[in-house]
Amino acid sequence: MGALSRITVAIAALYAPLAAADTPASQPRITSVQYSGNGCPNDASRSGSFSDPTFTYNRFAAVLPGTNQTVNCEIHVQAAGGSAGWQVALSDVNIDGHLVLDQGTRLDYYTTVYYSENAGSTTTARQHISNNGGSTLDYPVSLRQDITKPVWSECIGGDGSPGILNVNFRGALTGGGHAYFEVFTENWDFIWRRC
Repeated sequence: MGALSRITVAIAALYAPLAAADTPASQPRITSVQYSGNGCPNDASRSGSFSDPTFTYNRFAAVLPGTNQTVNCEIHVQAAGGSAGWQVALSDVNIDGHLVLDQGTRLDYYTTVYYSENAGSTTTARQHISNNGGSTLDYPVSLRQDITKPVWSECIGGDGSPGILNVNFRGALTGGGHAYFEVFTENWDFIWRRC
């Protein structure tokens, strides 16, 4: 083995523990999911692990004009079995759905995140899509909201629980025409740090 190969192997060996240190050895497993809000359908379902859950909805939709111009769904997640000495925070939310906007209408959408154990520490991401053109927009839509101010869980202790995570997604339609926004799925990604 040449000198360059030995140096490459030595550098790789040094960085391997650093890459593994980005996440705990044991991530929590979801033990309970509850839904609240006027947009949460009773038949919502979940797939995936704690680190990459996907929530699937049926009829989570805002309609303009009408009484459901604003809809929201708050998901409450409890978990256990995580490695002690870590904190977790939601890093981004990805929403897939369908959007229809007449000229002069607008969709505002928000994601609010907090842990029940520290409800005073809350962050909200806000974005919007407007139709200022002449024709109706009607297309499948993928929305990504980066949580730029992470809300960290409590330090995971001996019970392996990061606490109760609450994520509220809200869509609001405004304007003088017709509009429709339906959420099909919502997927979450997380970041970790030692505490």
